[in-house]
Amino acid sequence: MATVAPAEKRRLFERLSSIREIVFGVQDGVLTTAGVLCGLSGAVSQHSQVALAALASTAAGALSMAAGAYLGARAETEVLHAELELVRADAAAKPYTVQEGLLDELCKEGLSREAGYRIVRLLSTSPRALESTAEAKMFGFSGPTLGKPALDGIVMGIAFLVGALVPLLPYMLIRVPRYDLGGALAATALTLFGVGYFEGWLAHRVDRWRSGMRFLAIAMSAAAAGYVIGLAISPLGATAG
Repeated sequence: MATVAPAEKRRLFERLSSIREIVFGVQDGVLTTAGVLCGLSGAVSQHSQVALAALASTAAGALSMAAGAYLGARAETEVLHAELELVRADAAAKPYTVQEGLLDELCKEGLSREAGYRIVRLLSTSPRALESTAEAKMFGFSGPTLGKPALDGIVMGIAFLVGALVPLLPYMLIRVPRYDLGGALAATALTLFGVGYFEGWLAHRVDRWRSGMRFLAIAMSAAAAGYVIGLAISPLGATAG
């Protein structure tokens, strides 16, 4: 039976680490734009004004999400790096504490103290191997844990933009009242269901349809709420005019 090489598996895990940004970005882009379209359709009668406002919201949202993902990931990475440096400095000054801590963690995972001691003793022949193993076992530090701020920001911004175009394109292409919004909502529902189903497929879930339906329920709830809010504020626009 064919097996996946460790290096290939590691690259696969690194690619999958961006799934969070992709799913969140697409979901937020779809829901935000669908909510804007529903809300403005209830308050503004002109099709072009609604489309332009949604386009502006899409551009601002994509930039905001990309910047937010980048700054958030960078702040998290800098804090984790600082803590990691403190841990490494302490380990260099007191190497026996690392050995004892790693031994305790191995014992917690089911190894006998004698077997754990042999492993720690073997790892101690290579300071780098002992350090990386201790960081992973004792503190949960690893390459994917520290993240990649620039990549996270780019992925989030593109995912938001792609998601936002899903309801926006049908609305812009269908210029028949009610049918334009209906097309946007249909595309929104189908995409959100697809994203949920795809996430379930990646997670090897049996109930992938349930995952898709959960995304669909969120989409419909957000769209309905946006439309109701638009209807509620429409008298304010009439009064201001």
